[in-house]
Amino acid sequence: MSARPPSFREHVAIFAVSAAVLLFQIALTRVLSVVVWYHFAFLTISLVMLGLGVPGIWLSLVPRPQKWLGPSLIAAGIGVPLATAYVVQGGALALQSSIGLVVLAVLPALLALGCAVCVLLMRATGPDIGRMYGADLAGAFVGACLAIPLMHGLPTPILAAGCGLLPLGAAVLLGGWWRWPAVGLMAVLAGAMGGSDLFQVTHSKAYDETVLPPLAEVWTPTARLTVFSGDYFQLAKHEAGFAWGRGTRAPADQAPEQLWLEQDGHAGTPITHYTGDLEAVEHLLYDVTTLGHQLRPPQSVAVIGAGGGRDVLSALLTGATTIDAIELNPGTIELVSERFGDFSGDIYHQPGVTAVAREGRSHLTHSPRSFDLVQLSLIDSWAASAAGAFALAENNLYTLEAFQLYLDRLTRKGVLATSRWESELPRLLILARASLEARGHPRPEEHLVVVSAQELVTVLITEAPWSSEELVQLDTICDTRGFERRYPTPPGQGGWVVDLAEGRTNALASAGLNLRPPTDDSPYFFQVRSPFARVVPDASLAGLPMNSESTEILRQLMRRVLLLSVLLFGLPFVLPQLRRALDDGSPALGGSVFFSAIGAGFLLWESLLIQHFVLLLGHPSTAVSVVLASLLAGMGIGSALSARVGLDRLQRIGWTVPLLLVLVVAVLPSLIQLLLPVHLAVRIALSAGLLAAGGAVLGLWFPLGMVRFGERRKPWHWALNGAFGVLAAVMSLALSMAWGFATVGWIAAGCYGVAWVALRGAKTGH
Repeated sequence: MSARPPSFREHVAIFAVSAAVLLFQIALTRVLSVVVWYHFAFLTISLVMLGLGVPGIWLSLVPRPQKWLGPSLIAAGIGVPLATAYVVQGGALALQSSIGLVVLAVLPALLALGCAVCVLLMRATGPDIGRMYGADLAGAFVGACLAIPLMHGLPTPILAAGCGLLPLGAAVLLGGWWRWPAVGLMAVLAGAMGGSDLFQVTHSKAYDETVLPPLAEVWTPTARLTVFSGDYFQLAKHEAGFAWGRGTRAPADQAPEQLWLEQDGHAGTPITHYTGDLEAVEHLLYDVTTLGHQLRPPQSVAVIGAGGGRDVLSALLTGATTIDAIELNPGTIELVSERFGDFSGDIYHQPGVTAVAREGRSHLTHSPRSFDLVQLSLIDSWAASAAGAFALAENNLYTLEAFQLYLDRLTRKGVLATSRWESELPRLLILARASLEARGHPRPEEHLVVVSAQELVTVLITEAPWSSEELVQLDTICDTRGFERRYPTPPGQGGWVVDLAEGRTNALASAGLNLRPPTDDSPYFFQVRSPFARVVPDASLAGLPMNSESTEILRQLMRRVLLLSVLLFGLPFVLPQLRRALDDGSPALGGSVFFSAIGAGFLLWESLLIQHFVLLLGHPSTAVSVVLASLLAGMGIGSALSARVGLDRLQRIGWTVPLLLVLVVAVLPSLIQLLLPVHLAVRIALSAGLLAAGGAVLGLWFPLGMVRFGERRKPWHWALNGAFGVLAAVMSLALSMAWGFATVGWIAAGCYGVAWVALRGAKTGH
């Protein structure tokens, strides 16, 4: 290997390829969220880490690893758009049923990108490693910064495919025999992006869109939005029009004219035709989601997740004069109120209605108003945000802290109305009761009402206990609309709903379910089974799957990623020539422990920060952009300054880093609550500064470790760093589901503590 310092072109090349990795990761997460079930998208970050780490060990097998640079850049330029095309086209239906097919479709492109990064990084030696690694991190930083703006301007599949232009551009820049093939491939890819349907979604996870073409399609950083005609309701067998939970006494002749607004292919909301005549939408009163409006008719309403405007119409119908229509995705507001404004009656701008494009908790934290009704009706997307992982904005809406906020924003006799599916009622009742207990109510059951229709359940929570007169009125409403009153029940009647409402949870405990209410530290309302727990079926809970499918998917994901990591990283070590190549006489254990620890520690820390900053910054796309960009910027700075800091100093004071991480874990929840009322721009600036400072400290470890533990084992250390990052990316989900994000943070701090001990005990490498 040449001892010359890497050239400026090589620094630019690694910058471009690293930017492609980050852009492709974020864009692919969004695309997978549309064409397959959302939990498959959580595989992306593990595959990225696998693609970056595996080439390090395999390149150790070849005498001249530099010769693989050109082929890997060309392979990445071809593989990235091909993987995108396969995912959005014919592979969509097959991908839904197999994690293996997701891996086969995506991993080759990521391995090619990782190979290019690894070869370029191997060109640096000694102090040059820090500068080369800094260029690598700077490219990732720019990729993270550009992802969200580009998603606003480009359809996400086009953006994902276009990431192939960056490694091809790097090939042109570096020269060699691969320059002219790269130029030709860039022209072909640019033509395919601009003049073909190769990257147009034809099959979402729920629809064959060649049979039911959408009237409109809008890609946003949060979701792909599609609008379908009224033919959707005939295909979905909603002959009487759509209702979330229709009462049995609903008139059959009141079928409304509706469109269907779909988010990521399986989270829809109806857009009801509205001309200003409220009598024409009286059918809404036969939907159980409107129960809170009817039992205590409100004057002021906060609708969290306004969607197609159905709940806004319900509020207007029952006489509300002040309505905050809160919708996370501004694209939804644009479609409903502008593009289809003539059909919807521009519901977001009716008199008394204020459209708010913000995350629900963020808005209510800032709002000075109190409301007679706070309503959450089926607020979930079942789709991955740009963050990957389980960082969904709606998770933060169903936590103990969130319900405390909603209750704080109610007037004296205000009502919190939450509508969920029957299978989620146990979790909702545990959360509702815990929220009331936290506010000092000795008999929480007196503040609860549970009513169902079809498969939907509405739970009403109030600070002022329900009076006997109101319960009589509730029975009248149920009789008139055809709803079923589930709680309070007549004396002598029982069942699991009564048990949970009154605090008896024996049946759930015997089934191995999580009985703790979801909190901001573990915001998994939809995940009630621990990935580590042995599930014991209980006959009394038959028919209540409670989203156990995604937990089983996560178990499969952990097993298969573990197996894949062992095979790809471990297989080369059955070859004696590799063992001899790495045996330079220097101690191997210390370096192996060090790079394994910082690989796992950083990914665990990143997942913790992304989840917490979704709440602080009010939008998952904003959170992932700020967190990744700031961390990577800080790490780039730290890497570039690593030679100036020096090994001796890190050995002396490195113990302070795990202590600092523990301190951050302890104060971060309180800091977020303190900053929530501050203006968003100030929150972003403060977050970026704090995250960049922390990233700079963490950015010292990798380059100084490379210098410390020897040159010949550099590929092996790179591979270990990636392998443990892969495992940590998956395990962080399971750990946070089982024990909370604070535990993930403590483990991350422990990893850096182990790394410091390994660094202190090692001898300088050769």
